[in-house]
Amino acid sequence: MVLSERPIDERESADTVVLESPFLETSQTSASFGARGFSESNEVQSPFAGNPADRLQLSEAEHLFAEALAELRDETFDEAIAFLTEETEQAVADRFTDEAPVHFAERERFAETYLSGVGFEAEQYLNALESGLSKLDLSSLTGEQLEDKLNQFDPETGELTPAGEEFIGGLVRKARSAIKFVANTAKGVGKIAGSLLSPVLNRLKALIRPLLRRVLALAIGRLPAPLQPAARTLASKINFEEEDRFEPEDEERDAEMSPANLADPETLAEEFDTALAEAFISDAVGETKVDGEEFQDVASELEGRQLERLAEARGQLIDALRAGDPPLVGPAIEQFVPALLGALKLGINLVGRSKVVGFLAGYLSKLIGRWVGPQLSGPLSSAIVDTGLRLISLEAENEQDAGRSEAGPIALASVIEDTVRRLAEEEDYIFEDEDLTQLAAAEAFSRAVSTHFPPQFVRPDLLQSATLGGTFIAKRPRSLRTYHKYTRVPEIEITPQIADTLPSFGGVTLGRTLRAAGVSLPIKARMHIYQSAPGTTLPAIARTDRSLGGAGRGYAPSTSFHPLTPAAAGLLLREPQLGVAVPSSFLRSPNRIAVGQRFYVLQPLGMGAPAGLARSPRARLAVARLAPSKSTITIDRRRGRISIRLYFSEDEAQRLASQIRSGRGHGALLQALIDAYRHIDGRNGGVPTLREEEQVFEDLLPDASRRMRGLHTALGRRLRGWIIPALAKWTKANTEAFVRAAAHPASGATIRIRLSGVPGLRAGSGPARAAMGTPAIAITVTPGAR
Repeated sequence: MVLSERPIDERESADTVVLESPFLETSQTSASFGARGFSESNEVQSPFAGNPADRLQLSEAEHLFAEALAELRDETFDEAIAFLTEETEQAVADRFTDEAPVHFAERERFAETYLSGVGFEAEQYLNALESGLSKLDLSSLTGEQLEDKLNQFDPETGELTPAGEEFIGGLVRKARSAIKFVANTAKGVGKIAGSLLSPVLNRLKALIRPLLRRVLALAIGRLPAPLQPAARTLASKINFEEEDRFEPEDEERDAEMSPANLADPETLAEEFDTALAEAFISDAVGETKVDGEEFQDVASELEGRQLERLAEARGQLIDALRAGDPPLVGPAIEQFVPALLGALKLGINLVGRSKVVGFLAGYLSKLIGRWVGPQLSGPLSSAIVDTGLRLISLEAENEQDAGRSEAGPIALASVIEDTVRRLAEEEDYIFEDEDLTQLAAAEAFSRAVSTHFPPQFVRPDLLQSATLGGTFIAKRPRSLRTYHKYTRVPEIEITPQIADTLPSFGGVTLGRTLRAAGVSLPIKARMHIYQSAPGTTLPAIARTDRSLGGAGRGYAPSTSFHPLTPAAAGLLLREPQLGVAVPSSFLRSPNRIAVGQRFYVLQPLGMGAPAGLARSPRARLAVARLAPSKSTITIDRRRGRISIRLYFSEDEAQRLASQIRSGRGHGALLQALIDAYRHIDGRNGGVPTLREEEQVFEDLLPDASRRMRGLHTALGRRLRGWIIPALAKWTKANTEAFVRAAAHPASGATIRIRLSGVPGLRAGSGPARAAMGTPAIAITVTPGAR
């Protein structure tokens, strides 16, 4: 619901802005503060390379597909799918403590029953929508009339689980977006909205069961089949994935690391939206194909047993290393490598290269031979215990301490796995030359040893930490969801300055996530450090790591885990090599992580569980709703539009509302809006998130301005000159609207700034056109993270 959408120059208040003193002992000083714009240059050149109009010849169907996909994208629906997957996985783990393949059929049936209620409620809601709306001419209804009509079909979900309720809520928002888009599209193509709505709702119903089937597959550790083939050519056109990029040299960086899971909840949500968007094309413009690729559902056969095979092969490798027969180690490694490569996206680099695999098996068996066997591995196991194993325990499949005899073989298996994984990430030309292969293998082995061996056995120049003296050990190594944990849990102090500098997932700073979880800075905290393996998910870590207080029942929202980059490790620990640099795609969301990526969880001293870690599904949902404040910008060059979203967390929205009520006027809100906007363009040292027509470009390192060079040119300066004065005028008339949004049951409040007809932005516009005119600006406020 839009609470306020009025022209920014409609009213002006005579209220003065009350400025907040920066001193600890405050004495407020009132001052008159006038909105200032920025002087405009005579000419501004578009920041985008070349002339996209020369390359982009989109058909009517392609235009419609792009617009539908943009309308359907909803981050909260992505989170709802992730929560449902996590809750289902927890339920399966509670029912079956053993992940052995022999129990797969029982686990599948249990998960299917667990999700059946959600599927039933979803289909009931969509059936009610279709029967109630199919005979209406939606295009004749006003926006308010359509909203009232849709409200009549909101389902009652009191009997569902927390994640089930969240999923149905996300589905309701998705259906509303689709229906509103149909109504608007019908006016543009000259058709009756009812004729377009029926196939869309039918497609939506048809996609629910396949989507839940894929949620089931993720929850039990299988890798689901894709929902449908990707329209690569169309996506390339829509997202300008040819020459016109912000950072061409970095676009291929995603190929440097494998994802921890070949499928994830966000991928499912994206494929779901893509399949639904195709329904608009079929009936609106009479096309069933887009760029020659037909959209069709693909049945999930739940055949992705890569994680099961890897867990079984890892267990056999540990047993072989523990048995201590050196001649059998090489064959055991050769049997293990194919299972590992099957779970790695980049494993294709080594698949079929039997000569390389054979060399690697012989090379590794020779290097680790001095540690193989019960007698030889004793010193290694004892050293691992001395680095902190007593504090965090080494858990085997049955959650019991595996003891000294198991520590050494598990460490050796981790070194072998890490070496093969690092080697698989090398480019193909490495494996075409024997010398290059040997050098790459030696480097990968050295880095793996420095990760998984106690420091006293590692060369000083290879140590990742010179002060902490810890090592990464495998937790639950025989399970599907294994991971590694650092044996030291250092105590650190975090100042507001450090917290507000470090980025977390999605471009949000550590400071914002901590404050949203109710933590006051500065704090002293224990720092738990993890490294992912194939199959790792962050909720699984929170659920199984007893030191986090979960004891098998922990629930982790995204705000609990933060990426341990070299910059973060340097600031927090003064040990930058403990951090791992990853491609930006693995920093956008905690639901999509890489193998070998590192994370940390902060546990404030005096608290039983880390900040943001809930102990029940209901509590987890309540904590997850306390999302940190976040700012994003979307650029639509085809239509010459820019949309800016400034979301204020529940804590921050309530603080601002309280300041407004206490007589601070609109100054507090204006300052918050300006700070949030500066966070987007990096002028506050912030970490921007840029979306260009739903193709995300992010760089979450401190030098993020490289990704935002388009907003640091003349256009960026003109944007500030348009937007900041507009915000100043808007706040004078709309403080009460913000207070009403903050009082809504939805958590937090979102302010959207929409610029239409931006000079110099539309594809094909040149410098002459860029110098003319100003955009139309509309500012709205809504409750929640919309």
